[in-house]
Amino acid sequence: MERNKELDDILELLAGQRLGLAIEYLESFFCKYPELGFADVFDGIKNDYRLMADYWAGGYRDPQLDGIYRRLTRYMYSLTSNVMLRHIIAHVPFFSSAHRAVAASRRDWTVAAIQRDLEEFVSEVAMLQFEPEHIKREKKARIYAGHQSLMSELFNRIWLSEQWTEEQSHAYEELMLSPTVDVNDRALMVSAVMLSAMNVFDVNKLGLLINVYRRSMDDKVSQRALVGWVFSLGKGKERLFPEERQMVEELLKSEKVCEELTELQIQLLYCVSAESDNNTIQKEIIPDLLKNNNFHITRNGIEERDEDPMQDIFHPEESESNMEKVEQSFRRMVDMQKAGSDIYFGGFSQMKRFPFFDNISNWFVPFYKEHPAVAPVCDSGNNGKLVQKIIGSGPFCDSDKYSFVLAFTQVIDRIPQSMREMIGNGEVAGVARIMDLDNRSTAYIRRIYLQDIYRFFRLYPSRTHFYNPFDYRKGEKWHADYIFFAHSIFKGTALSKKNSEIVTFLMKRRMYGEAAEVLDCYADKDKDYQYYMLCGNVLLHKKNVILHDSLSGYTASECFRKAMECRPDDKRALMGYARACFYEGNYVEACDAYGGLMEKEPDKKSYLVGYGVCLTNLERYDEALKVLYRLDYEYPEDYTVRRVLARALVGDGKYEQAKNIYLKLSGGDNDDAEDIVNFGFCEWFAGNNREAARLFARYLKTIYPNSTTDYYRERAEAEIIRSELGFIENHGVGMVDIQLMLDLISVEILR
Repeated sequence: MERNKELDDILELLAGQRLGLAIEYLESFFCKYPELGFADVFDGIKNDYRLMADYWAGGYRDPQLDGIYRRLTRYMYSLTSNVMLRHIIAHVPFFSSAHRAVAASRRDWTVAAIQRDLEEFVSEVAMLQFEPEHIKREKKARIYAGHQSLMSELFNRIWLSEQWTEEQSHAYEELMLSPTVDVNDRALMVSAVMLSAMNVFDVNKLGLLINVYRRSMDDKVSQRALVGWVFSLGKGKERLFPEERQMVEELLKSEKVCEELTELQIQLLYCVSAESDNNTIQKEIIPDLLKNNNFHITRNGIEERDEDPMQDIFHPEESESNMEKVEQSFRRMVDMQKAGSDIYFGGFSQMKRFPFFDNISNWFVPFYKEHPAVAPVCDSGNNGKLVQKIIGSGPFCDSDKYSFVLAFTQVIDRIPQSMREMIGNGEVAGVARIMDLDNRSTAYIRRIYLQDIYRFFRLYPSRTHFYNPFDYRKGEKWHADYIFFAHSIFKGTALSKKNSEIVTFLMKRRMYGEAAEVLDCYADKDKDYQYYMLCGNVLLHKKNVILHDSLSGYTASECFRKAMECRPDDKRALMGYARACFYEGNYVEACDAYGGLMEKEPDKKSYLVGYGVCLTNLERYDEALKVLYRLDYEYPEDYTVRRVLARALVGDGKYEQAKNIYLKLSGGDNDDAEDIVNFGFCEWFAGNNREAARLFARYLKTIYPNSTTDYYRERAEAEIIRSELGFIENHGVGMVDIQLMLDLISVEILR
């Protein structure tokens, strides 16, 4: 959004209650943009401030001083917000065009008049049932066309509105709760309020959304209001608008609200993964389906097409294998969809170029078959029934339903009649399977709406003019707008008890930056065992995390140590501490920690392996080999154990024994790049320099195929020599040997 930095700075000053400086800056701004108006309002605030300041400077103490100051600051905030909006309208063509359309309307836009028009629409629709069929169709089209025009204008009027008074907010709130107004109209108005409040914070619009969420009896309206108020929360505005936190805290007294917010946060995370999920579908699932495309969907499920009967005779197992792969790929996509993934985003993103989507309100309008843009298709006999069957049973968001209907007319003639009948009768098993969702649940309604919003902010041509709740920024500190659990307004509230659930979910999806952001917002009283365990696990992935204030002073091992202080006998904390010390290179502490774990469970393989690796890294080879020989005896097929044992044998100078292991490890399904380079060290230290160089060259070509000779040499120095310099020098290899080996590697690379 093209916001003015000067005005943003003024709003920040006001949020910090620095009224005098804000007045000074806004006065300077008005000198540059006098055409924006508001001169009288600004002069009134300025004069009141000067009177108050002069009175105070004279040594008089007004008992109402704090209240007067806060009230003037809020007036100033409202004024600056309105100036911001007018400035955007004046300088952004998209906003200018929408505003001109609103201003040109001759309608009565009082809330009472709006309610009258909306109720009249409901009455007219109800009366259609009494009309003769030949009149009904024409009259119905006219009524819905007029109504759609009204709602489009109303939507624009609301999202372009300036700061609301309490009276305006209350009036619209009652309108959106009125049972005499169509539910689709109420839902659309809620979206318009959200869009307005997201762009420029308005505490009264926020209050409306909270109240509609709390009071609405219709889930379609209440769930939109839930998403709306979460997206409309102010950032750093709690001091100036303390009622914001009060309203939220009152809501959070309800366990149901906390549960819905937790579900919403998780659903948002699935939304932002839509592109990556689409990549998974396009690059992994679809290719598998295409490779095994000798199948088609019937009323009985996935069946094989007729083919050469000799194929079954000569390759009977191939058909079963292909069928299994198709089923697995299809099931994987179904599971993704059931979990919450937006699996249709990729496909429908190419279907948002219809003129229908030029109208901003159409991105948010609930699907109804009477909408003038789709009514001709939905009312067209058998084809209309077919369309309604598909969109009525499928888990598609509303904008995708409109996309489908608009595209349907272009393909209907190409669909075989037999397929049309199967779909129309709901007999396609494959389709039915992927649509196994409760479309009446609040979670489903909320999920579908989020997908609509996500499409708007990713696909609407003028989307850049709006605040985008799905954005993230990397800078000095990580900030992801869609992680609302990290909002300061929730810190220390009843919602905090859900933090661990969200952090755990984020870590499972390897979203460590987002996890760090939630952890950064824990109140001191909530920093318990679970908190330190989560912090420790996040910090183990430090390279993927831009640390926030609360984490920046800690290491992973320190966090696990604090967890151990909370629960001294906890195995998980001690295990985390052992791992953290190992990854931090503190092998002495790691060794002691693994020793402590082994006291608890002497025969647990993972503890013994960790202990053996630490001893190896500490060059305590005799001790390490005692542990590793035992493990190799007990787990002769465990390749991890073999790798550690081979490394320890090399360290202890037992090169032939190590070589025998590396020969068994190399080649086949268990071949590993690290095995190749460690085998190279084994041969090098044993004096087989040429064979070592060959192995090192093989390693580099495996990791970096088709690179230049210079790049291979650079990587050889970094990954083979520098990273293992201590290990190399401990085996009597000098600098000359190293340079000669690098030269020999280059020769082998060229072979």
